[in-house]
Amino acid sequence: MARSTGLSQLVASGSGRLAITKKLVLWSVLVVQVGFIGCIWLLQMNRSQLLQQTSNSPDSGSGRVHFVRNARNTKVNKDQRRGLHCMHRENTNRYQQDFYQKKSDKFNRSADYAMPAYVDLELAPALWCYREGTLNETSAQRNDRDYLMAQPQCLCDSGWHGRDCGQPEIIWRALMTHSRASKRAGYEAPLKLHEASGTSVKRLFYMLNLGDWEHINLELLHLQLRTLMEVVDFYLIYYYVRDIKDNLTRRQLERNLNSMLSFNYVLYQCKGPGHVSCTGAAVYAHFRHQLWTLCSVQTQATDLLLYGDRETLFSPAALKFLKYYASDVLPLRFRLKHNVYGFYWQHPKRTRLSGVISSLVHLHAAQMDPQRLERQATYTLGDLNHYGGWSCELCLSPEQIVLMLQTSSVDSRSIPVRLPNQTRSARIDANYVQQLMGTGVHLDGSTQLLRLRQQSEKYFAPDTATLHSSQFGQLLYNMYDVDVLDDVQEDED
Repeated sequence: MARSTGLSQLVASGSGRLAITKKLVLWSVLVVQVGFIGCIWLLQMNRSQLLQQTSNSPDSGSGRVHFVRNARNTKVNKDQRRGLHCMHRENTNRYQQDFYQKKSDKFNRSADYAMPAYVDLELAPALWCYREGTLNETSAQRNDRDYLMAQPQCLCDSGWHGRDCGQPEIIWRALMTHSRASKRAGYEAPLKLHEASGTSVKRLFYMLNLGDWEHINLELLHLQLRTLMEVVDFYLIYYYVRDIKDNLTRRQLERNLNSMLSFNYVLYQCKGPGHVSCTGAAVYAHFRHQLWTLCSVQTQATDLLLYGDRETLFSPAALKFLKYYASDVLPLRFRLKHNVYGFYWQHPKRTRLSGVISSLVHLHAAQMDPQRLERQATYTLGDLNHYGGWSCELCLSPEQIVLMLQTSSVDSRSIPVRLPNQTRSARIDANYVQQLMGTGVHLDGSTQLLRLRQQSEKYFAPDTATLHSSQFGQLLYNMYDVDVLDDVQEDED
């Protein structure tokens, strides 16, 4: 009896251990499965974060930024997509096009000096020259310096400076001016520079305030966009309308933008300059949201923001320099050449301050408002003889100028106007404006403008306008001037 009882206890004990072993095995398998699933989840999270960083980083891959939206994650209707043009075109990183490499032996060898055998040319550092500012070395004359001992440098064209000839005249003079002022007063330099490279190019966002729709000169707008086509990465364009229900103006402007050029842009229409949706901060917030949600473009603190209005045209050479060489840009105003009616007349004050450029990190101090940033800027780019661009005041047709004076817009209140005579029936019409444009008299009736001729004026107009004079002829030639035929004949000769 005792023997059978002990046997039964042994069998029960063995079955219990087997059950425990089975439970341990099952729990082990479950833990392994959970761990495997967790590892897969972590790998997917890391991969998605890496892809997001790669798509947003200006230094990713080959150093190019892709403005390509993700169609699977961006489900928007046609109304949201209207006024948006996100393209595959990349113009952020043009280092290979704008720079070319010079070997050191081309600088150190000459007919008078034979390179010593102990100098290893393969180990000598290569020099990259800025293509636009460099002379063709085969046609350049060498001076009498010792090429064996001198530091290699590019041969700069007139108006260009620096070892790699990447500083245009306007930047070179601005650097000297601000450097002297900073040393005297102990101020911070407005530009922090570094060597240009293909992996440190910043993006440039151009925020363009066109003002009232009725006062937009499409020819001037085309010139603004085309002049900076190879410099700007995204155009942020907005304008005002009186009736928000009227979408004809927006569709018309979109057609013009799409027919002008192939570029990235966001278009925003808001009602009236005094409306809350038209403040600089509100419009910039709208642009940031559109870029991120619809184009998968996230702004970085080092990116540059350029702000201007419908009258401003900026120097592409100065902007390209900031993209390549500036690691940080404090708010810089532009001293622009002050043209009136067209590039053929200049205001006697010669220049005006308008527009601003800055690294995005400094926009926080201006409460994310580009207009406030422009008012707070203390540094200037350009001087009386070397302009940072052009400001084309009243560059409209006579009919548009009359309409602007008749409407209660913000522009008409700021322009002094003199009537043709003091009679009760005196009024300003297109014929009167044509006479002012022909004789070079401002709308105030007293300011005599300075006549400019393309043949004798270094900064007559943007190069894009002069290269395509048939397309921008109304801005280059005064059709209401009796001497305009002589100017056209001189250009043809």
